[in-house]
Amino acid sequence: MSNGSLAELPPDNLPDSINLPDDASVMLLLPHNKYLLGTGRDNWIYGKPGTFARSVYLYDDERLSLHNEGAQPTVLSAETVRTLRRKLLMHSEPPGRHSAAVLMLRTMMRSHPVFSSEGAEFLDEKIFARFMRHDDVLEKAYWTLRFALSRGEMEVPIRLKAWLRTGPEVFGYDQYSAKLWFSILDLPERDAITELEELSFSASELSRLASQNISPLVLYNPASGWLVLGRFGRGRSAMFSVWLYANHELWHELRESRKLSVSEIINAVWGEYDTRQAMRELTKYRGDDNQA
Repeated sequence: MSNGSLAELPPDNLPDSINLPDDASVMLLLPHNKYLLGTGRDNWIYGKPGTFARSVYLYDDERLSLHNEGAQPTVLSAETVRTLRRKLLMHSEPPGRHSAAVLMLRTMMRSHPVFSSEGAEFLDEKIFARFMRHDDVLEKAYWTLRFALSRGEMEVPIRLKAWLRTGPEVFGYDQYSAKLWFSILDLPERDAITELEELSFSASELSRLASQNISPLVLYNPASGWLVLGRFGRGRSAMFSVWLYANHELWHELRESRKLSVSEIINAVWGEYDTRQAMRELTKYRGDDNQA
């Protein structure tokens, strides 16, 4: 650590005073006889052998400053923090229960061969994994549900159903383009507004759209395509807004050819976004940093 670089050591090189737990773990030996230990999926403690260790939190893209009594703090760069978290997740099982995810998925994809065969082989996680190796849609739907259920995000299955009903293949064509932005305030963040302005939607048009209380709202621009504003939340007041852009080709396919309502379009495109987020999260457990 004298120059801030990491060196990977085999477990048998650890000091005798430190014992690794039985769970998946990653340990970083630090100056001042300190260590940082990560266990489970993302639990970290910082301390000295034989003394009380305190919990700390690691966040990607943020450096971590660790206090040392009577000395300068030990600072871990954002890159080091990211490396440690990925190393730990690579040794951990993804969150969620296979049975809960696969049973809910069966209600959405009952005609799929993995569910239509006699018996309940799909309840065996290893057998189900073999099916997913050759079926991208099955894999995306499964992991989207599994991650969502582990977090209690019960709106995700609704969007996933809309994505499956629409036909996931439609989002793989190069000529179709869609983007999503989310906002808690009336307007999205400045970066999102800049992107929307680049798509020929002016700031004044966005303000007029946000000032109306109807949801969903649709704005058409002949130069680029369609912008939809949907508001979501419980009770009378919306908790957040979704801004959805679809180019001419995708909008025609979803609205005219597939006869989706505007609300169904929001859910279908948002469902595609959910699946991409789930697969990006899965790469952390598979150790594929190139796609994370």
